[in-house]
Amino acid sequence: MLLEINHLEKDYRTRFSKEVTHALQDVDFKVDQGEFIAIMGESGSGKTTLLNILATLDKPTKGTVILNGQDITKIKESSLAEFRLKNLGFVFQDFNLLDTLNIRDNIFLPLVLDRKTYTEMDSRLQELAPKLGIGDLLNKRPFELSGGQKQRVAIARSLITKPQILLADEPTAALDYRNSEDLLTLFEEINKEGQTILMVTHSANAASHAKRVLFIKDGRIFHQLYRGNKDNQEFNKDISLAMTSLLGGD
Repeated sequence: MLLEINHLEKDYRTRFSKEVTHALQDVDFKVDQGEFIAIMGESGSGKTTLLNILATLDKPTKGTVILNGQDITKIKESSLAEFRLKNLGFVFQDFNLLDTLNIRDNIFLPLVLDRKTYTEMDSRLQELAPKLGIGDLLNKRPFELSGGQKQRVAIARSLITKPQILLADEPTAALDYRNSEDLLTLFEEINKEGQTILMVTHSANAASHAKRVLFIKDGRIFHQLYRGNKDNQEFNKDISLAMTSLLGGD
């Protein structure tokens, strides 16, 4: 078992009021090594709060998050940046690339922060670049790239650290359909190679590329679907039906 989320709760209290908002309530699930899981829910359902806790960007009110035997909710603030660097990969909808650096240096950035040698950084990049189709982009700057190319670079930057889990927050939101499909196919390919992926998405089409979908409503996981032997189109239909009936349409 790679990741265990046990009875997770997150409450928010407004500064000048006693009113409490329960963003997460008794969230409980497990993630095996090599799984590809999509997390879906309406706006305000708690899915982003959950991702932020898994990313160690926020702490729960109650519960534990166990990654390879370590409760990441107990890591000291001073050690969190190093923990993220060594264990977690992040893919965001807005890419977060630095226009002042070329593509190669953008990808190298987390390894520079981790004090890796240039030889090791270059070796890892030479392995990744062909898989992601970015070999001819390395000397360009982010502003010279299309949205789809930028997202591939962002994925390379997240994978070059060899993370235990890749956390993706609406990774297709800024992409057109063709680039979205290319990205999701890429996720499927790196998942087949053993990379564990957790992806928050509002898109049934995006979620249909995963092996399992968790649905969150009012801070609780109330339903899940497994792909099984279904193809993406069949799984997409199941996900869309689930979203319509269980979330009242989306």
